Amino acid sequence: MFSNDKPTQASEQLIELLGQPYDAKQIQAILEPLGVKRITKPDSPFQDDIIWSVKASVRIDVYRSPKINKLTGRDDLSSDQWIVGAILFLAPGSDDRIKKSFPGQLPKGITMDATPHEWIDVYGQPDIYEKGDWLGGSGPYLAWRKSGINISVEYETDEDSSVLTCVKFCLIGCMGAWSSDYPEVFAP
Repeated sequence: MFSNDKPTQASEQLIELLGQPYDAKQIQAILEPLGVKRITKPDSPFQDDIIWSVKASVRIDVYRSPKINKLTGRDDLSSDQWIVGAILFLAPGSDDRIKKSFPGQLPKGITMDATPHEWIDVYGQPDIYEKGDWLGGSGPYLAWRKSGINISVEYETDEDSSVLTCVKFCLIGCMGAWSSDYPEVFAP
């Protein structure tokens, strides 16, 4: 997704895991430079689970078959393992647990301080660009459909400013309800 070079940023390494079996030790090693000493394993009795790293301000959504296959429309994902479906880089305002922004660089040199225009400069015109209130937020919302993945960027706006709260990279189809609202962008 990034280039033929080996991903160097923690964010790029995590995104490269989309569609791969979940490996807590591998993810902990990627996040170790950000102070993460331990990452939990999925233990949900359901076909999906959320893995939090509050210290790194990262959320990882994992799925089991058949849910991952139904969401993505794919049949080539492992049926007996948890599969990484989404990586979210978070900032305060995204969840009550998150007290600081993801401290690392995002792909292509973007940081959690980036404006919507900086995202557009790097990724091109978004497939969706909501500038005001949208379902789930009050600030700009941008989304792109790229080769095999979706990228979404969420801002919260108050009377004085707009703040980036969540950057999500996920397999096509793992955007939940958005797949019905904008199937041309989010549905498999």
